[in-house]
Amino acid sequence: MKRILSIIAVLSILSLGLAVGSRANSMVQSGFTSYRTTKLVGLMVKARDGVQLGQILDLVVDSHGHLDFAIINQPGFGQFSGALVVVPFGALTISKAKSGNILLVFNEDKEKFYEGPEWYKNLADMKQATSVDKYYGIQPYWTESGKSSK
Repeated sequence: MKRILSIIAVLSILSLGLAVGSRANSMVQSGFTSYRTTKLVGLMVKARDGVQLGQILDLVVDSHGHLDFAIINQPGFGQFSGALVVVPFGALTISKAKSGNILLVFNEDKEKFYEGPEWYKNLADMKQATSVDKYYGIQPYWTESGKSSK
């Protein structure tokens, strides 16, 4: 009886390992990559044409666990610091360069970024957050047509 229980335990452990390995393999095949936020803060955000727009100063996560916004520090001139621009995280594309460095690209025209809303208001206010999303043409996930499956 002990031998049968031992065999069942070993088979259970092996099948669990296969299931986890299968899920990890499927995530790799689907292009899934995760990034630590500590690696994103401080990175330069570029326009599609390669122009540097500014550095990620902070990331805003809501109470549902959604990474909603990036606060980007535009470069200043001389002794003047640049504006803090808030951008929906969905307006950015994250990828890895051949060198292994993380690339952040703003998906809209850079003029939209330069004229974008500055971060000085409370993004916990749903109306304010919605207005930022709509400025960039993104449907907030909490609205009827933007509901997520979460």
